[in-house]
Amino acid sequence: MPVVVWVVLFSPESVFLFVLSAIIAVGAYEWGGLSGFNCPIKKSAFALIVLAIGHTVNGLDSNALYLLSSASLVFWIIFIALVIAKPNYLLKAPLSQPLVALLGIVVVCLTFVALFQIRTSYEQGVALLMYLLLLVWAADSGAYFAGHFFGKNKLSPVISPSKSIEGVIGGLLTCLVFAFAGGPFLIAEDRFLFIVLSLFVAFVSVYGDLFESLMKRRVNFKDSGSILPGHGGVLDRIDSLIAAAPVFLACLMLSGLFK
Repeated sequence: MPVVVWVVLFSPESVFLFVLSAIIAVGAYEWGGLSGFNCPIKKSAFALIVLAIGHTVNGLDSNALYLLSSASLVFWIIFIALVIAKPNYLLKAPLSQPLVALLGIVVVCLTFVALFQIRTSYEQGVALLMYLLLLVWAADSGAYFAGHFFGKNKLSPVISPSKSIEGVIGGLLTCLVFAFAGGPFLIAEDRFLFIVLSLFVAFVSVYGDLFESLMKRRVNFKDSGSILPGHGGVLDRIDSLIAAAPVFLACLMLSGLFK
C-alpha cells in the first residue's frame, strides 16, 4: 500500500506509466488464461497486444477519448442491467475464445487508459486518482463488514454467492461518508454532483468485481492468477477498478466538474 501511494502521489509521470504498464501487462497475461490461452508465449503476446493498444489509445485526442469514455459508461450500464435481469444467460451464453480475448482487450485497455488519463489530464489529477482508489477501497471495505454482519439477501447468487445486497448498501454508505470527508480536498464546480457521481462510481465498482467473478466462473478458475500469494492474481486485486476507473473518467469528462 505505501508503494502504491508513493507511485500515485509522488512519482514522475514516466515512473507512474512504467508501473501502471507493468500492472496492466500482468493483468492482461492473466486474462489470456481466462481466454483459454494455456501457453505462456501466447499469454505474453496477448499482454503485449493489450499494452500496445493501450498506449496507442492514450495518444488519441480528447474527442476520441470522450467517445471511448462514453462507450465504456454505456457498456457497464448494459452489463449491470444484464446481471440484474439475466445472470444465468451471462453465465451460460456461448462465448468463443476470440470473443473473450477481444472483451479482455477492451476492458483491460480501458482500465489502463482511464487510470493514466485521470492522473495526467486534470490539474488535480493526482488527487483525483488517489480519491478514486480510496473510494473503491471504502466501497470494498464497507461491503465486506456490512455483508459479514448483516448480509442475508444475495446480490447475484448465480455469479458470486458471497455478495449481499446489505453489503452493497454498507459499501455505499461508507463511500457517502468518505465523499463528504474527502470531497472538500478537491475543488469541484459542483460538490453535490461530485458526491452523487462518487456514489454512482462506487456502485458500478461492485459490478467490476462481479464481471471478473463471472469470467472466472465460466472457466472454473478460483483466482485469475497466483502472482500474489494468498491474494490470487492482479485482476483479483483490481477487479473493482476495471469498472470504476473508466466510469469515473467518463463522469469527469461528461460533467466537466474539473479542469
